[in-house]
Amino acid sequence: MNEHVALIWKKLDHLARMREYLRYSIAQVAKLLPIDNWQELQPDQHETLAAFRIRFSEYQEHMGKTMKAIAVEEEKPSEPFTAVLLYMEKLQCITSADRWKNIRELRNAVNHEYEDDPAVLHEFFDQMMQSAPDLLLWHGQLLDFCHRTYPHKSTDSKQ
Repeated sequence: MNEHVALIWKKLDHLARMREYLRYSIAQVAKLLPIDNWQELQPDQHETLAAFRIRFSEYQEHMGKTMKAIAVEEEKPSEPFTAVLLYMEKLQCITSADRWKNIRELRNAVNHEYEDDPAVLHEFFDQMMQSAPDLLLWHGQLLDFCHRTYPHKSTDSKQ
């Protein structure tokens, strides 16, 4: 196994750990939703929502970096990132480059807008909860591709 493929597997192992933390956060947020009064949330509930937001964001970010590393290994264009997404779509690692971009826009909005409007907050978290299964599915599809293409002895990354 070359050094770059070893790096891809290291990224996949890290993604596997991130996936478990995200799954935990999804379960915790599901217990809170729907939220009727955002002003009455307790500190631990705010912490649960913040952890989910961060884990969701970092998971997608890290998955994107892993997909880019795969494109580089396969000697495909890695810039602009749309080229990586289209290649991942071709490999069936993601179902749609546009869907990835929509989730990325959601991730950017939720991380860069300091929103206090309960309706907007509800929409952000609802969309993230609806998008998380896509990320988890795509992670599995990315793993399937890597297991077929870059055989690896470790089973840590398996679903």
